[in-house]
Amino acid sequence: MSPEIVYQWMEQIARYVPGLGKWQVKGLALFSLGVIWAEHSALTKVAEKLGRFGGPDSLERRFQRWLSNPRLDLMLCLKGWVRWVTSAYDHSRVVLLVDETKLGAHLSVMMVGLAYQQRCIPLVWRCYRTHDGQVQLIGEMLAFIAAVGVFAYPPLVQADRGIGTSPALCQAVADLGWRYLFRVQNHTQVLTRQGQYVPLWRLVHRPGQQWFGHGVVFKKRGRLRAYVHVLWAPGQAEPWCLVANDPLTLGEHYTLRVWQEEGFRDLKSGGWQWQRSRVWQPDHAERLILVLALAYAWTLTYGTLALHSPDLLRRVTRGARKRFSIFRCGLRLLTGCLARHEPVWPGLFFAPAKRLW
Repeated sequence: MSPEIVYQWMEQIARYVPGLGKWQVKGLALFSLGVIWAEHSALTKVAEKLGRFGGPDSLERRFQRWLSNPRLDLMLCLKGWVRWVTSAYDHSRVVLLVDETKLGAHLSVMMVGLAYQQRCIPLVWRCYRTHDGQVQLIGEMLAFIAAVGVFAYPPLVQADRGIGTSPALCQAVADLGWRYLFRVQNHTQVLTRQGQYVPLWRLVHRPGQQWFGHGVVFKKRGRLRAYVHVLWAPGQAEPWCLVANDPLTLGEHYTLRVWQEEGFRDLKSGGWQWQRSRVWQPDHAERLILVLALAYAWTLTYGTLALHSPDLLRRVTRGARKRFSIFRCGLRLLTGCLARHEPVWPGLFFAPAKRLW
């Protein structure tokens, strides 16, 4: 990996991520490139792969100082990061996925990401050991994205039932002028035209059935008027019970939510080995995720280039058929360019399939 690549990446980071000094920009550029090169998040592993830029112990201490630097304003960085990613996203339909992931018993992370090509690009995140006010936290994160993101049309927000069974969160999304499609607990009740509350799971009886209507939901937690879609897909053990504020948002669209699980897998065991980073201090971990997010987004950019070019695709897989995820294709292409000291394009570009639904 040549110094020229580091300098080019530094220029991009300095341009789009505000609030960083020269050495902080260089540290972020080296750190994120090292994560790609090492396919690991542990500081020792990353430092050992960057021998051209210093000794392993020296680089490890440098990365430790970067993660622990209280003068690094993460929220200012995230303003630039959200603008960068959303402006590089070439599609009018935007789906934001909300979910929590855990690093064993050490840390919990709430993340909002951009759904993209069966993956999810981290936009905003918070790390904590215990947190009771999830709805308020998510509402603040979404409001932050709304204030700085570049969107041609109102995004659609999706969340699973552990998060989505909340009239307060539904209202918070609606107050932003956005749409939501949340899975809720099966025992959530809807008020029928007959004036009776019925648990959603009783509206379908077997796989292959579905029910769609409009009514009042969340009897005990605060009444809310919403569209309800109960969908029991063949082969599934139970139905999806979904609520939305847009009648055109159907249950089939909820399949995009699993993309965040694939994204978490890429950040963890399938890619950056985040779970082995041993960075458990919440503020340090939040800065580390910025490093991982940059590395991930650049890798997905190269996956995009590979999937849109038959010549590039043949460099990373046999034949013209897609055999790997966009992340794996991008990782193969980008690390191959770095290994051969070939010129690289130090930018972000996301071109989803022509239709999300």
